[in-house]
Amino acid sequence: MPFIAEQAVTVLLGLFFLLTLYINLNFIYYVFLTFFGFGKAKRDYELVKDQTRFLILVAAHNEEKVIGSTIENLRNIRYSPDLYDIYVVNDNSTDRTGVICEEKGMKYINTGEKLFPREGVGKPAGLQYALRFLGFEKLTDQYDCLMILDADNHVDPDILSELNSQYIGKGKPEAIQTYLDSKNSSTSLSLGYAMSYYITNRFFQLAKYRLGLPNAIGGTGFIVRLDYLMKHGGFRFHSLTEDLELEMEIVKDNGRVLWNHFVRVYDEKPDNFKISIKQRIRWSQGHWYVAFTNLKPMLKKLFTEKGKLKIVDQLVYLFGMARAVQLSIVIIGILGAAGYGLVTQNYDLLTAGGERIIYLILGGSILSLILFAYQFLICMYYAIKVDTNQEFKLFRMSISVFYYAYTFVYAQVMGLLKWRQQHTWVKTEHNKTAINHKRGGADPL
Repeated sequence: MPFIAEQAVTVLLGLFFLLTLYINLNFIYYVFLTFFGFGKAKRDYELVKDQTRFLILVAAHNEEKVIGSTIENLRNIRYSPDLYDIYVVNDNSTDRTGVICEEKGMKYINTGEKLFPREGVGKPAGLQYALRFLGFEKLTDQYDCLMILDADNHVDPDILSELNSQYIGKGKPEAIQTYLDSKNSSTSLSLGYAMSYYITNRFFQLAKYRLGLPNAIGGTGFIVRLDYLMKHGGFRFHSLTEDLELEMEIVKDNGRVLWNHFVRVYDEKPDNFKISIKQRIRWSQGHWYVAFTNLKPMLKKLFTEKGKLKIVDQLVYLFGMARAVQLSIVIIGILGAAGYGLVTQNYDLLTAGGERIIYLILGGSILSLILFAYQFLICMYYAIKVDTNQEFKLFRMSISVFYYAYTFVYAQVMGLLKWRQQHTWVKTEHNKTAINHKRGGADPL
């Protein structure tokens, strides 16, 4: 092989090795986190009497199929009635969402009245309108925290009591995210969603909380301190993932995002592949936008301020590739490195440096595969056994997780290509009115 070709191959192998090294470091970091996800979840705060004032906004756009059951569920909340208010944000609905709210006696805000100019797109724009309608800056005189829910959500009855206790006991943090559970998991796709959330809840969220690292805001089932939100202009966000954008703002302000493992919000996971892909492309578009626009300020903060571990953690989270992408690269590394030796029976066509890189790629890829197997098998089994009532079925659950993960690859790529496009909100359809995890079970509509 000509000298120039040898050098070119060596450079390409070196670049692939750097990618393998990054994936290894990513796997090692997340495996380290999982060690803090084992064991019984214990409260690190006392349960106290009701005292925090909550405003609950339920985002709804054409949700006539589910809004009635959500309203009935929210009426089961056990908390001092004079300390919280619930409003459905009926955001430009053209169906019976508003009519159902009236029939159920639920207070709602109709953005279709257009009393205020629209600020942004989609869900955050509707929430911002609601804040304007209710008084905006004056809201801090009436409420301490804002809770965001989606129109399909069901919640545990003690959700406000638990959040009140944690909010008071932990010194009034900027935000708290609750456990995100699933209403449904009867199809392979919805089961894949659910498994992903169960693993994330324990081995990412709970683990980070125990380590004092910032938790992720999941778009629903979280509270944010109203004075903090108003100080930053409310829900005036620029991306399609207002939750991640809010999280980054809090972290950059040295604020805290905590996790609550003891009360849950149950949301509907898509059963329809087309709807699911649209949802995940929106997530990916917003995620990459927040990642790229926050890279410079986060790096500046990393080199100029304290709390460097928290910044590194957030950068890893922002620029982490999907597990399926990482696993694919690992497999390519193993097959490529091993296959080359088997086919050629020698490394004469490589430079000495190239030969060493081949061995490094093979070793690093095997290590990553072992770490992935640990996360996939042990962590998935433990999360399901400890945190759910579902029976662990290795084959079905494994297939579902791989199905969910590998279809996410396309969404991530499309989101990356379209990351600058943050002006079109794609609604996720909802129709589940009850929690039902039985395979093939009918949902009582």
